[in-house]
This record gives sequence, structure tokens and C-alpha cells, in this order.
Amino acid sequence: MSTTWLFSTIGKRGYIADYLRQADPNVHIIGSGNSLFAPGFASCDEAVLVPSIDDPQYLASVRELISTHNINAILSFTDPDVAKLSHLRDELSAQGVSCFFPDQETALFGFDKWETFLWAQKHGVTVPRTTTNPEEARTFPLPLIRKPRFGSASVGVSTIREIDDLLPTAEDTTPYIYQERIAGEEVNVELCGDLSGRLMSISAWRKLLSRNGETQLAITTRRQDLIDAALSLGEKARIIGPCDIDIIDRDGQLFLIEFNMRFGGGYPVSHLAGANFLELLVQTQRGETPPLHTKFLDEIFMMKNLQPFGGPIGKANELFHAKPGTVSPIAT
Repeated sequence: MSTTWLFSTIGKRGYIADYLRQADPNVHIIGSGNSLFAPGFASCDEAVLVPSIDDPQYLASVRELISTHNINAILSFTDPDVAKLSHLRDELSAQGVSCFFPDQETALFGFDKWETFLWAQKHGVTVPRTTTNPEEARTFPLPLIRKPRFGSASVGVSTIREIDDLLPTAEDTTPYIYQERIAGEEVNVELCGDLSGRLMSISAWRKLLSRNGETQLAITTRRQDLIDAALSLGEKARIIGPCDIDIIDRDGQLFLIEFNMRFGGGYPVSHLAGANFLELLVQTQRGETPPLHTKFLDEIFMMKNLQPFGGPIGKANELFHAKPGTVSPIAT
């Protein structure tokens, strides 16, 4: 029996559609976004254009899309979208839609980096010293990190090396947090939870190269301390769907940096290592209860290869299988 999945704000994560089809060849995938030129659309069966996430009509457009296309399951691919869709989770779940993203409370402490810090303190999780007050940040040792409180994909993150550079420009009204800089190795743990927040799978890897917040080179690592830390974080947070957790390892001491309540850019290395989240999500959507899978392979590497594609600008709608949603297609 075919099921229809919505890949909300798919962006450039078309490979997730390919992985899902490996798990369920009969799946029908609809991608959504506010621009026709989202590379991931090319991997979907249909593409639907919706308003921007911050548009007042965004949630109404998602409701309409789900209703008119008989959506059975949803994945989201950006932090702002996860935070926005979390407002619909109870409503859509009651309609029988499998929502593989967290509830509002969990989405909030994942998206709001200040709330991440407060959550970590409450649950006894080691986290860098953090503040929203620039005057308090002046007491932090330099260099320190300034990042948007509600940021995503490392946009707007700065390393402050001189105290005179601490404050943003007067024209910049972005809410920031200020964080102690932890010198160490970047590692990631990835978790996948079912619709009740029970953990189904885990992977851990070292990020060796990243550009503009996108993981370009990663290698899995089977360290028991990372696995134990990930399982503990997952149980405390009650992860639903995929989650990518950024950690800094300083001489064996693990510092929580960020929760990303969606597939991270490094997920392909977890997939190659056998932590097949998509297969588990398909099983869950079917009503099955997969056991916890922790046996991902060690020292599996992943690199990303640039694959350009295109065609006549007037044929872009056909190339991306695009159909108008609640707004007209982007003019071409």
C-alpha cells in the first residue's frame, strides 16, 4: 500500500528522498518550499510551493497541503520549520498523520539556543557557559562565540577575539547568545526516535570538514562515551524523528552545543554505517515497534560530491515536478 510523505522545506536534502525509497519503493514523496529552485525538489514526485515560514498564512497552507494531498507522514528539514510545525503536531497526530518532529516544548529548546542552555542546566548536562547579556559576556575569556539565539546552519555565528567587537552593529537587531568557546574536537551524535519519543537508533561521527554549516567530510566513531551520552540525551529529551546533536570533546569531557531536531547535513555517514533511520521511520509509520539499534559501523567515511543539473529556465516547473500550492509558482 502506497503512503504519501511530505518533505517540508526540503532544500538540498534530495538524498533523503532516495534513502526513503530504498526503505519503501512504493512511497510517494511531496516536497515543499517557498522557492522553485530547491535542488531537493528534483528527487520528489511532486513539489508544492508554499509561503515563507514567517508568513502568517504558512501554517494554514501546510494544513491545506496535508488535506488536499492526503499526507500520511511528515519530515521537516530546517530548524525554523520544525519550530513552526510543532504547533500543528497534536492536531495532525489526531488526524492520523505520522509527525516525525517534536512537540512545542522540545522544539523550543532545540531552536532557541538560550533555552538549550537552560534545559542542559536543568538536566545536569555539561554545556559551555552562556548568556544573553553582553555585559556578562565581557567577563568570559576571549575568544568567545556570539551566535543568533534563533539561528540555523551556522548563519551569523562569530568568533569574538577583541572585546571591542563584542556588540553587533547598531543596525543589527538580531537576538544573540554569548558563549564560552570550548577548544576541542567537533563530534556529532545522531538519534532517531519513534512517535512516542522512544529511541530506535544512534550513530556518532567526527566532523572533519564543514562549509557554511554543511558537513562535507565525516567519519563514524564507535566511542562508548559518545554512545552513552547520546542515549542519555535522547532519553531526557524524548526525541521524535531524526535529531543531530553537536558536541565538543575537550580531552574526553563532552560539552553539548546544539540540538538540531531534524536530519543533519552529516546524516549520510550514519546511513552508510548502517544506522538506517529511514527504514525505522517507515516501520514506525506502519505501526511496527523496531528495537533499539546501536550497531553502526566504525570508521565509515562520507564525502559530498557536487552534482550540477539544470535546463531551460522556462522548463523549471517540469524539471522540479512543481505544482502551485496556496501561492502561485515562482515566475520563470
